[in-house]
Amino acid sequence: MRRPLLTLLLALAISLPDLVAAAEDYWEYTFRPGDTFWSIAERYTDSANNWRELLRINSVAEDADRAVLPGTRILIPISLLKLQPAPARVIAVNGAVTLVRADGQTAELIVGTELFTGDRVITGDGQSLRLQFADQSELQVKSNSEVVFDKLSQFKHSGMVDTRIRLNSGRVETRVQQQNPGNRYEIRTPSAITAVRGTNFRLSSESSEISKAEVTEGLVAISAGDEEKGVNQGFGIVAEAGQPLPDPVELLPSPVLSDNLSDENNELQVSWEALDGAVSYRYAFATDANFDQVTLEGLTEENDLVVDELSPGAYFLRVRGIDQHGLEGFDADARYVVEEPFDYDFYAWKSLLPDGAIPLPL
Repeated sequence: MRRPLLTLLLALAISLPDLVAAAEDYWEYTFRPGDTFWSIAERYTDSANNWRELLRINSVAEDADRAVLPGTRILIPISLLKLQPAPARVIAVNGAVTLVRADGQTAELIVGTELFTGDRVITGDGQSLRLQFADQSELQVKSNSEVVFDKLSQFKHSGMVDTRIRLNSGRVETRVQQQNPGNRYEIRTPSAITAVRGTNFRLSSESSEISKAEVTEGLVAISAGDEEKGVNQGFGIVAEAGQPLPDPVELLPSPVLSDNLSDENNELQVSWEALDGAVSYRYAFATDANFDQVTLEGLTEENDLVVDELSPGAYFLRVRGIDQHGLEGFDADARYVVEEPFDYDFYAWKSLLPDGAIPLPL
């Protein structure tokens, strides 16, 4: 018998009581000089005729509309607010990422491409992209991942955005700006939902049964059914369908990286102190500090690397430990330079010339 899928809610807040307010389907508006319920309904909701509904919700008599003082706070149902598209924009891309529009048509994905509700992106080996949303939050889609944009909307004039993403498979990393009340930033997997108020975290979906979340900044409250757990910065959790939520697990610290230990110009030899509790390590080389242009990545059970397949140039290395639960810890970053290999035949020939002689090009 197929196990029922686990519905998991990870909701970030400054404090857990804020989660209750975040779950309410209302936007709080502050009266300004000259406001009336009719003008507010006309500007912010989908019909000016909603003004009577706003009066009812806020327990204001119809003849007291113009007596409401500036500074008074009222509630407006989010379901009544005007919606307009709020496309995401590609700010970095690595490789030929597949873009499938909502109508099924494929399109070229380059920096500056806008993504809309219903669009889907698929990354393969060595491919990735970084997106920026209307609230300036960013999402990095890692290699071998599939992401669908279920909703990319903005509530007109209110400044609130509604961003809903579906991670069908793979890995994403996200940096969410501190959200305004009423904003929604949500990432779904086949077995989980992440509703975020402002944080940095990683999310992976290995199958329809298991999701993993690692919080590197902020505070997350996780609930499944009637169960709720708080996850602080520096902790992660593994949610498995049909199973109770486990206690959060402390993430592994950053490894300490060595300098380049190789005597060869065109080779990198890097090691790090083995982390207690690490069963393997994830590493990536990139040509930029944001790791948008990754040239080499992989997993290793050793605590060292010897790489001789990088072209000459400057590279950034990122390494993190992975524990027995499959949770990935904090990053260690370092910069290295791969130089051109020496032409040993040229230098051996030059050493045979008289002192001061300059060899001519062939």
